[in-house]
Amino acid sequence: MTSYVLALYALVAAAVALTAAYLRRYVMPRPPVGRMVGADIAVMVVTLVVMPFAYLHLPTGVVVSIFGLVVLTLTQLTLAPVLGGRWGMIAALLLCAADVTAFALGWPAALLVINDALLILLVVGVVNMWVQAAITPAQVAALAAALTLYDTLATGLTSLTADFVQRMQGLPFAPVLASSHGDDPALIGLGDCLMLSIWPVVALRAYGKAAAWCAAALEAVLLALSIAFVLSHGRLLPLLTVLGPLIVVQWLYWRRWRARRTPAPARPEVNRALEVNRALEVNRALEVADAPAGMWAALSPEGVLVAEGATPGLARKEARLAGTQGVPVVWRLGE
Repeated sequence: MTSYVLALYALVAAAVALTAAYLRRYVMPRPPVGRMVGADIAVMVVTLVVMPFAYLHLPTGVVVSIFGLVVLTLTQLTLAPVLGGRWGMIAALLLCAADVTAFALGWPAALLVINDALLILLVVGVVNMWVQAAITPAQVAALAAALTLYDTLATGLTSLTADFVQRMQGLPFAPVLASSHGDDPALIGLGDCLMLSIWPVVALRAYGKAAAWCAAALEAVLLALSIAFVLSHGRLLPLLTVLGPLIVVQWLYWRRWRARRTPAPARPEVNRALEVNRALEVNRALEVADAPAGMWAALSPEGVLVAEGATPGLARKEARLAGTQGVPVVWRLGE
């Protein structure tokens, strides 16, 4: 059991690392859906919550076909930037066909390996699509909070998760990352993998390297505690019950940290005073300018006259040719 648990969390670590590496090197072709909004988060929560119920009550062939189509599509999208569109589709088809073939021939070890490879590609693709859709730390925290509530109810208070795991064992395209099956399986759900993979990269983009390394370190500690829990209690710890609040706490901390480091916007009366002072500086500079009325003057950001022109565009062009650094301010002479 110990070796299976260690292998499982090695797979989880590989999924997180591959997600971050993929994000640095590739851009996924994704539908033009725009930025992530609150309704998208609600749809994701509903999908992840409804999926176990669907798997429990729909015929096996229907369940495998639906999830197989989803896996095929996302695998092709994930592999396309790496292999090209055509070869990405061929590789995705071969992997999905191999998964079904291993199931049909009764090869559990091959089925386990291929299914894990497909699930890792699925996690990498989904997380990168979310990040490219500009998912925010607040949206990730909201998703984590919703999944925490669901995981607590489904795993801790009801038998939904246990029934779901029992139903999915040994089937192709199972939405679980597993290192063993049987009476005492070592596996982790798709929702756990997604949340473990997305928070470090979102924290990196929003708050910097310190937040990303903090997220990765806390997740490593959580996985280590999960291993200890398994070895002492003989069953897996529901990760989202702990991971969700951990993500929310990190989000609240880094948001407050960024607010402390961001200068407060000036009050309207302060902005008006700055505008008046700037106008006085410009007028003083123009008073000494030897240029006819109606011409346009270009001033450096410091208020020094650097060029003139018959139009605002010509004045800016002459300022750039004169080597002015920054955006010049144009002013009509004689006004």
